[in-house]
Amino acid sequence: MSDKPVTLTPAEIDFIERMGINAEADGQARITGRIWGLLMVMGRMLTSAEIAETLKVSRGSVSTNLRLLESLEIIERRSKPGEREIYFAMCPNPYTSLTKQFAKRFANHRRMVEEAAARIERQEGQQNLANLARFYELMEQCHRALLREMDDHE
Repeated sequence: MSDKPVTLTPAEIDFIERMGINAEADGQARITGRIWGLLMVMGRMLTSAEIAETLKVSRGSVSTNLRLLESLEIIERRSKPGEREIYFAMCPNPYTSLTKQFAKRFANHRRMVEEAAARIERQEGQQNLANLARFYELMEQCHRALLREMDDHE
């Protein structure tokens, strides 16, 4: 574990809290965004204990939300030679991973709507289903274009 405690500036605290609010607005737990924000501003590895202490939240909540952030490929586990402690840090390209996940999600949504449209006979709903499928198709295309743009700049 780090010898010196994590200290944050008022601007960093504000950013971390806003990341929490953003996560909450996206349907995640506030702590998920706060952990992500903390790891972003620190720019170094932190242990779960350091995260819990800095954010003044339970270690259990930190553990749960670290697993979520790992599954989203936003953060990753790391270690230091000769230490048993597990550290957490930002993944090298988390936004590429997130964008791929969004593209895949929109493709899955589009397929589901198209399959439903093929089975639903009510004419009044067909245009609504077609519009939704087209929306998902465009969103998938936008995310794939974004991935190409991100690849060009890496």
